[in-house]
Amino acid sequence: MDVYHAPQYLPDLVLDIIFSNMELPDLLSCMLVCQNWNRVINDTRSETWKLICRRKIPKELLKSELLSQLHSHKAKLRALYHSWNPDDCSMHIVVKQNGFTLHRNPVAQSTDMARTKIGYSSGKHVWEITWTGPLGTVAMVGVSTKEAPVHCSGYLPLLGIDKHSWGWNLIDNVLLHNGVSHGSYPLLNNAPKYQIGEKLQLILDSENGTLHFEKCNEFLGIAFKNLPKTKLYPSVSAVYGNTEISVVYIGKPLYG
Repeated sequence: MDVYHAPQYLPDLVLDIIFSNMELPDLLSCMLVCQNWNRVINDTRSETWKLICRRKIPKELLKSELLSQLHSHKAKLRALYHSWNPDDCSMHIVVKQNGFTLHRNPVAQSTDMARTKIGYSSGKHVWEITWTGPLGTVAMVGVSTKEAPVHCSGYLPLLGIDKHSWGWNLIDNVLLHNGVSHGSYPLLNNAPKYQIGEKLQLILDSENGTLHFEKCNEFLGIAFKNLPKTKLYPSVSAVYGNTEISVVYIGKPLYG
């Protein structure tokens, strides 16, 4: 029997099993069928999300430090859908099997960029980005549109090199957009350099057109203002061979 013609008031356990074998677009359609189905799917404690997570994400990853800030299976699955896009990155970048971590292959005289699967032009959103390998001479983090190039020759600050991207160079603590420096960052006195393994929070406020970062719950200042009302994607560009960078979508900020 087609699920859309199934009785609306099947037991929750039966619905969980049915829903857990669906993909996200089908789940969204099922939410519109009736209030009961909507209730089951919307419940973050539902067995549906736990079963889908077990199917989509390795068990060891579900319990890993990488996803430790996400306290529900639904949030972890949502983060997976917001992870690195293997079809929107340089040819020298490989997105690892877990989806959350990219690996830059050791290629000389090359700068390589990657974007996430999902970007936003509305709302406020938080991603956690962690560099788990060497930074090299240029290590950029920020946002870009789909028009920004994902590769160039040499070792350059690719993220921020044109009008389609905005980047923070973690090496010299400088902001870059359209190939022009936008000053030092973080906006703190004696701001320390980024250390490998530190978790950065990238906060995109599409409503107010701003981008800022936080580290260890410390606000680092507004990095960019007057961002365009177009879809922007968290992005990184790297030059060091075998470096790895992870991204986790946290959701909406706790404030505002």
